[in-house]
Amino acid sequence: MQLVFDAQQHALPLRRDMWQDALCSAYIALDAEMPDSNDYCGVLRKGNFGPVSITDISLAGHVIRRRKQHLARLDKDCFYLQILQRGHARLNQDRREVPSNQAVAALFYSGEPYDLECLNEIRALYLEIPRATLKSKLSGQDAPIAGNVGIGSGIGKLAAQLCVSLTTESGAIDAADKARLGEDLLNIVALAVDRAANQSPDPDTHQVARLRLIQAWIEMHLSAAGLSLETIAKQHGISVRLLHHLFHQDGISPADWMWDRRLQRCFDEITAKRDAQRTITEIAYANGFSSSSHFSNAFKAKFGVSPRDARRT
Repeated sequence: MQLVFDAQQHALPLRRDMWQDALCSAYIALDAEMPDSNDYCGVLRKGNFGPVSITDISLAGHVIRRRKQHLARLDKDCFYLQILQRGHARLNQDRREVPSNQAVAALFYSGEPYDLECLNEIRALYLEIPRATLKSKLSGQDAPIAGNVGIGSGIGKLAAQLCVSLTTESGAIDAADKARLGEDLLNIVALAVDRAANQSPDPDTHQVARLRLIQAWIEMHLSAAGLSLETIAKQHGISVRLLHHLFHQDGISPADWMWDRRLQRCFDEITAKRDAQRTITEIAYANGFSSSSHFSNAFKAKFGVSPRDARRT
């Protein structure tokens, strides 16, 4: 996650104006009403994950207002999902009052005026999703202009957990994997929005969402040579039997899926110019393989060429 703003890095008289500039830079045109004192502490970090961007923000209570004069700038056509980890907030948009806390997230639209009140000190993650992208993932209709998405249990909780994991592990994930994980996050968020809108999703959507969360976690830990099905199951509070059942939805065993992803990552790194100085053995061991011969045989079986030939071509 890239640091966008840290109040403590700026002189007290400048913090208020610089904070609003940082908000407008990270998000969209808006007005920020800050506490009277300049000695507050605020931090904002931002990261991009394919179709989704996430900002991690900590700040004292404040109010954000987006008005018609801001909309005229046509800066972004997107939805925001506010996931609070600490504190309470209240959104007013489209004649609706939408609360948010650790149990419910607030979904709101950039294309209509709104007031967002952070009622006390907050720590929040904001997902920014282009409207057209989110709409394409929903079950036949657009998202509501403003509303709540439950994150205390079920699909919404899975979305919140993955969002937290992505921000925590961001520095250890390369750009290609971030894009893939962002797609997984988007799919789970869309399921949560569908459920919140009282639609009738497929009866297996909760299991699909859980599977995508587990796959995203495995992606972030592929380099661990000792990664086992027991470890994966324990991390997610399920049995190995249920783990197999979840992967059966995709027609593959969890072990085969994991080794397939490791091989694909090895192929990407072996053939990438940026990794040209790394040996094939280094790449294999860095991605969880412990035997050069086993890696070479598995690589050739999957891609039809040896690792050395793949690098040459």
